[in-house]
Amino acid sequence: MTRPGFSFLACPDSELIRRRIRSMLDGQGLERRVYWGDEDLPPKFWQDMSSQGLFGGCKAVVVRHAQALPEKTLAQLSPLLAGMNESAWPIFCVEVPFEKGGPKIPAALKKQKYWIFAEKKGWVWTSPGLTEKTLPDYLRAWSKDTGIAVPQPVLRDLAAMLPPDAAAVDSELAKLELALAGRRELRAEDLDLVASESSIDFFSLLDALLRGRLETRVLREVLRERSSSDGLLFKLLANMARDARLMWMILSGENTGLPGWMTQKKEPLARAAGPARVAALFGLLMEAEHGVKSGERTEAQALENLVAELSRLFAPARRGA
Repeated sequence: MTRPGFSFLACPDSELIRRRIRSMLDGQGLERRVYWGDEDLPPKFWQDMSSQGLFGGCKAVVVRHAQALPEKTLAQLSPLLAGMNESAWPIFCVEVPFEKGGPKIPAALKKQKYWIFAEKKGWVWTSPGLTEKTLPDYLRAWSKDTGIAVPQPVLRDLAAMLPPDAAAVDSELAKLELALAGRRELRAEDLDLVASESSIDFFSLLDALLRGRLETRVLREVLRERSSSDGLLFKLLANMARDARLMWMILSGENTGLPGWMTQKKEPLARAAGPARVAALFGLLMEAEHGVKSGERTEAQALENLVAELSRLFAPARRGA
């Protein structure tokens, strides 16, 4: 085989993992089968892993959240991976944070012989995701791909504004590109568009929460950074309330006043959140504002409570394969 017998992708950012998979499979003509490690693997998964394709066909068997696979399942994989089935390319996505310069791989996985073998063969791809160190390079790549020049001082300021989540960053960059209206250089004043949104795209963060790719810790850091000065918490709450109203209007079939393409882009997320959770979101925002204005909580305390409640309210639902 010219491809790896199996692959591991270790990265905390699910969007970057999806891109890596697309890059790996580009031009391969493989059928993709996706399963989830935090759910019971169905019989179809084991059939895909062991069956021989007709006429030399091959499929990519992708396991998301592979870090959640129980130890018993990890052991069951051993003989299948040792067989190097040419009809299946297993790709395991280990979506874990980085600690001390490397991914926090579960001990039960690290001790498996196939993991050790994959490390020796170079079949393990790792990325820390978007961090203070990697985000500038991500922005430079965007600049090169789009042909939009970004002077170093502007790039530095933009990197400081953006959250450590590729989907959220892409949303902000798309917004900037649209605002440039064909101009090919990003200027310092253009960043006001990002700053006016409290440097946050709540739709993107909500999408990340619903998909389970944004940890409570990361959400806390992003929101704290955007409300770190006195009074900014209320601007943050106002922006979030605005987006909640947009979702409610979409769910109610009302005219949002946005361009049709933008409403269509936001509609799937509004549907995924659902009217009950959107209504509850209004309550959380009002509670945070009232807590500070009444003196019952400091801004920091209100923010901590808001993060906890948002993470609980928009915890991802169990998904099928």
